[in-house]
Amino acid sequence: MKKISLVIASILLLSCSKNDKNYISITGSIVNSSEKNITIENQGYKKQIPIDANGTFSDTLHLKNTKDLASFEESFYGISVGQKRTFTYLKNGYDIQIFLEDNTFTFKGNGSENTNYIQEKFKIGNEFMNISDYFILEKDDFDKKLTLARTTFDNLLIKYENLDPEFAKAEKENNQQLYTTLTENYEAQNNLKKNTAKGSPSPEFNNYENVQGGTNSLSDFKGKYVYIDVWATWCGPCKQQIPFLQSLEEEYHDKNIEFVSISIDQPNLKDTWKNMISNKNMSGVQLFANGDQSFASAYQISGIPRFILIDPKGNIVEANAPRPSDKNLTTLFNGLGL
Repeated sequence: MKKISLVIASILLLSCSKNDKNYISITGSIVNSSEKNITIENQGYKKQIPIDANGTFSDTLHLKNTKDLASFEESFYGISVGQKRTFTYLKNGYDIQIFLEDNTFTFKGNGSENTNYIQEKFKIGNEFMNISDYFILEKDDFDKKLTLARTTFDNLLIKYENLDPEFAKAEKENNQQLYTTLTENYEAQNNLKKNTAKGSPSPEFNNYENVQGGTNSLSDFKGKYVYIDVWATWCGPCKQQIPFLQSLEEEYHDKNIEFVSISIDQPNLKDTWKNMISNKNMSGVQLFANGDQSFASAYQISGIPRFILIDPKGNIVEANAPRPSDKNLTTLFNGLGL
């Protein structure tokens, strides 16, 4: 009876030791590679495991205990064999088998489900993770793409039902944050588009300093078409347009149109702005935004030069009008009766 008790006690001790071990077992093989080591690392940790002549390796890693981790993200590790690299999710207690063949990593063993989930999410997630792809869609198409992304990622979590609980919880929260962020940004961008749609009242600029020392606001030009050039002294393409803009101003000087150039140079470049206007004999209304980005932001200007055409009532004709060097601009002006 005493011997039986000792056997049971030994089995229980071994079971507890296996489940609570403070290290992770790593084994595996590398096929058709001359590399001598497999490297496992994250911030603050790095270990190289030798690969033997048969392409196999085996070692143990003593990682931080879960309670010592600042966040679950510290459980992500990079794995590399030469130039081939992937990511894995590791915690003490796992028994991970890593295989590399034909440039493809495969993970098996206790704890491998987390890594296999990560790899599959990377693979199928590429279709959904390019944020800019969403914002070019019409609302119905945006809703369909967002629903497909949600269904895809939710089903993936269902497929990998045995993920580390902390990891699974974080993935659900991250997915929800993605859906919320996409929706909020799409709605914000759509509002901006509506604000700069043809026929909409133009966003305003107010009291921008002109080169003569006074100020001008957009409302000062009501009753005329306004062709606006948003530019800067450091912008090469902007300076290339100056001769074309000068010719355009001469051609339409007696027409019902005002040519307004707004410099978005930083305030410390005001003298540079003034000198360039003088040196290049720049005409029209020359204004300095003096660091105010409100007008440029309202038009979602991400690159300059940017040209905008506004009608005599202050409504937008073209939020992204042709450049002075573009013959289509003359066609546009003529179509307006200028």
